[in-house]
Amino acid sequence: MGEIFGLVIVRPLGLILLGIFKTVGSYGLAVILFALLVKLICIPLAIKGKKSMLAMNALNKEMQQLQKKYANNRVKLNEEMQKLYDKHGVNPMSGCLPQFIPLPIMMGLYYAVQQPLKFMMGFDQTIIDKLAALVNVDTATAGFYGQITIAEKLGQMFTDNGGVWPEAVTNITNGAGELLNIDFHFLGLNLAQTPSITNPSILWIIPILSGATAFLSSFVMQRMQSMQNSAAASQMKMMNVIMPLMSLYFGFILPGTIGIYWIFNNIFACVQEIVLTTYLRGKKEKKDAEEFARVEAEKEAKRAAHKAAQLEQSQNAKKKKGDK
Repeated sequence: MGEIFGLVIVRPLGLILLGIFKTVGSYGLAVILFALLVKLICIPLAIKGKKSMLAMNALNKEMQQLQKKYANNRVKLNEEMQKLYDKHGVNPMSGCLPQFIPLPIMMGLYYAVQQPLKFMMGFDQTIIDKLAALVNVDTATAGFYGQITIAEKLGQMFTDNGGVWPEAVTNITNGAGELLNIDFHFLGLNLAQTPSITNPSILWIIPILSGATAFLSSFVMQRMQSMQNSAAASQMKMMNVIMPLMSLYFGFILPGTIGIYWIFNNIFACVQEIVLTTYLRGKKEKKDAEEFARVEAEKEAKRAAHKAAQLEQSQNAKKKKGDK
């Protein structure tokens, strides 16, 4: 992992997660609130993307006509579709951006969870190595989740010492960073562990729910968008299969914390999709109705004016005829 990514993305995420954890006192709940916070921060982008998606759906009939007209000329089709987008001020890519935002955040959270001593507590490698030696963890052979193991053992020392950090620990840290007793257990699950596909356990509920909520999120999105474009609908159906499978797979190869984050990210995405689509679609329909009423009023006014002019002409003609 690059130092820039660690400094710009992972460390800030680690500090946010740390702040939430210190506030609520539960690691699992902190991850859930972290997922909610990310959703709230991304709402402006989500609104922009949803507006673009609704505008795209409104152009379905015109797009289908273009596809039929230029079925054998792909270049011309792309040109005409771009003209259609420009005419209505639609950016077909803006609706996709909010879907990709959680990915770098999930990667950053993964490293913040994987290396809590570095990215949450702020210790440098020298201190981490000394703490590892203190709790008898060989960092060379501990694997990817060595820091989690160290954090768990330090927490045990904290508990065994009556809720106070032993002098052996404080001598090593010497005021650097922030010592933290992290209890990775949440609702009977150890979120520091990775579910094993070869070793059935209660942790299996995390990847299963991850896959199920991913399917629910894709399904809700498809229903709320009411896609009429056959190509887009086919792509969404494919996503209904791919995303749950990917979520299930990652749930079995990443720590439970990432799975919990992804589960609630999917749940919040469903709520967001329903609320934003209902609100923005209602707002658009109201605007369209007002525009339709305005146009109809103008037409009625023109018809009335035309009818009045015709009546006036008829009366003038009769008057002239009577004068003769």
